[in-house]
Amino acid sequence: MQVDIYLKSSRDPLIIKSDRIDIKDFENEGVKYKQIRYFKNYTSKSIYIKESDIKTIKKRS
Repeated sequence: MQVDIYLKSSRDPLIIKSDRIDIKDFENEGVKYKQIRYFKNYTSKSIYIKESDIKTIKKRS
């Protein structure tokens, strides 16, 4: 599975490839974030990106 995240500050997308990817909404102190959790080789990692910094998110199988 692959997710391409296009940010306003960058021309090239942030590409995440993994066995499984979860994208969830998260809010902390009034600021909205997207939590991207990805699972690879039985471990998981999370990335938090402000929703206002994201242009689009494209999911690929």
